[in-house]
Amino acid sequence: MSRHTRRFLPILGLCLILSSALAGCTSAVRGSMALNRGDYQQALSLYNEALAKNPDSLHLRQRIALTYFTMRDYAKAEQCYRDILNRWPGEPETVFYLGLSRIGKGETRDALTDLTLFHWPFKFYHQKFVQEEAARLLNHQDLPANEIIADLQDALDKGRVEQLRFEIESENMSNNR
Repeated sequence: MSRHTRRFLPILGLCLILSSALAGCTSAVRGSMALNRGDYQQALSLYNEALAKNPDSLHLRQRIALTYFTMRDYAKAEQCYRDILNRWPGEPETVFYLGLSRIGKGETRDALTDLTLFHWPFKFYHQKFVQEEAARLLNHQDLPANEIIADLQDALDKGRVEQLRFEIESENMSNNR
């Protein structure tokens, strides 16, 4: 066995292990991996394959819509989000990303106005931060759409952090009684 062969055997073994592990992953998981690496067509193909097996999956429908959103195909993303809302009216994450898709399409004023009324049951900080940022951005509609979208995504992320902090503090207070 040559020195080069010995050097590559461990790498080959690792590749075989990884390919075996990936083969055992569901289409949905492989779709998420494809989305994360920017292979959008592969992600859509895998998500649709998974959706064919589980047509009532909210999560898979949201992942397909998110893929279009990430591709900046805002019209297709909007269509997917509206289809989701026909099945699950008021679903908060879908409502949020529908608004962002509309901003991406150029419907900034109407989408921001709708997001000032954003509602997420039992997630006060999620809705508070989005509502406040949407109201602020109504005064700055001249910003590029991608900046407005990023600001709203940041607001939701900050709301999630604050909500988690609130829930942890509430849980700690309950445990200390």
